[in-house]
Amino acid sequence: MDKFISQQDKVTLAAAFGVEYKALNAVFLIESSGAGFDKATGKIKIQFEPYWFHKYTGQRIANGVGLQGEEWTAFHHAASIDKAAALKSTSWGLGQVMGFNFKAAGFADVDTMVTSFEQSEYNQLKGMLNFIKSTPKMLQALQTKDWATFAKYYNGPHYKDFKYDTRLAAAYAKS
Repeated sequence: MDKFISQQDKVTLAAAFGVEYKALNAVFLIESSGAGFDKATGKIKIQFEPYWFHKYTGQRIANGVGLQGEEWTAFHHAASIDKAAALKSTSWGLGQVMGFNFKAAGFADVDTMVTSFEQSEYNQLKGMLNFIKSTPKMLQALQTKDWATFAKYYNGPHYKDFKYDTRLAAAYAKS
């Protein structure tokens, strides 16, 4: 399997889950700028979330301020303290699915999810779609382009702080 997903595979997966490709595309454009791997390093894109790590372990770790190399530094530091908590406290790949959502993404454990996501964007997108499907209201919101409802389920109750819903609508309009 190729590391990078083809346009046709994106369209096929979207259709298999009953989602308009253009709507799905808006989500991964906002989540990861449309790529599951960093082009410069070849590593899977991540976002380490210190809040979640602290919640799991009581340990405080500084975040990488959005720069991929610094994200990995923060993640590896956290993993040296508690690997499972670090994996669960990080969002992964194309859809930036949080590790703690491994079951909803269709995996038995977080290690299996991360290993699968590190293999290909296809696996990342399928896991993202499984995660969306696991909450019927989230899937329905994506299908109907109800961006506020989708944003609430996908990113949590503070989605408005980051204008997630309006950014999704804008990305959809541009697609």
